Amino acid sequence: MDMQVFCRRLPKVELHAHLNGSLSIKTLQKLYKMQDSNIAPSDQAFMNTTNFSSLSECFKIFDIAHALTVTPQAVFIATCDVIKEFYEDNVIYLELRSTPRAVKDSMTKTEYLEAMIKALKTSKSQFPEILVKLLISINRKQGLESAKENINLAIQFMKRYPEYIVGIDLSGDPTTGYSFLELLKMSRKAGLKIAAHCAEVPNEVETTDILKFKPNRLGHCTCIHPNLQGSKQLFDMLLESKIPVELCLTSNVKCKTVPSYASHQFKYLYEVGHPVTIGTDDKGVFNTCLSEELQLLNSIFNIGKEQLKKLSISSVQYSFASIEEKKYLSSIIENFDI
Repeated sequence: MDMQVFCRRLPKVELHAHLNGSLSIKTLQKLYKMQDSNIAPSDQAFMNTTNFSSLSECFKIFDIAHALTVTPQAVFIATCDVIKEFYEDNVIYLELRSTPRAVKDSMTKTEYLEAMIKALKTSKSQFPEILVKLLISINRKQGLESAKENINLAIQFMKRYPEYIVGIDLSGDPTTGYSFLELLKMSRKAGLKIAAHCAEVPNEVETTDILKFKPNRLGHCTCIHPNLQGSKQLFDMLLESKIPVELCLTSNVKCKTVPSYASHQFKYLYEVGHPVTIGTDDKGVFNTCLSEELQLLNSIFNIGKEQLKKLSISSVQYSFASIEEKKYLSSIIENFDI
């Protein structure tokens, strides 16, 4: 079995996927045909190509995705499509994350989340082989009031749908300086798990605060190692914490937060045995899938089949699934024949 086939067939676990960034060109085209859209004719060209020549072109897809997911029906279709595509890549466990959005005269934040829950239920009947959970995101850029509103919604929805709503994702523009640690403490007390984007840009104070808070998982941790605009103190602190890190290679390279695949922080964490999991981040924007991310580990860092299988098994343990679900998922991967 060659590596490409192996990575496709390996049962995989995706713990870092943003809904809107995961929309494929095919889904964007479907949503565009569905509704009256504010997308300019010049922007429509972006829905016919996946060959981006610059980072600004990549992020154009984010704007298009947001412009097209402005009704509960559109959110429902978008979520169903993303789950189906992860299922087709043989992902057996998916944690999707998304920031609830209110759109004037069209959708409330509650309706946004209800549409996602409806999609999770529908997908469960259509594709029972993939287990899907939802993390509700709070966006640094949107400020404190919006974050409070999203946390309160997350707590309400967790009580109503404990099998689907499992955690909070701290994300958004890392340069704004909001880390909402008090709100995250409230979320933790309510029983929600915490995944926090951390050190995407050099910020020793915020990175130290987040590490001290000890979320259940960390996203990216790009600027922590001393060779990547971090420091020995921060890297030692991360290693001591033993908090699993969600790594997204293609995203970091295309966002230019690391200079190249070969210099990616994966190598520093993996070689010292720190817990890591591999994610796509925004598979639509960056034109990737989880199988391709694992192939990169093989081609760039010489991570072999047995090691990739172990990474998949350990990712189950870092997930926010229940103990019973983790046992079930682990058995599927352990029984996969290399």
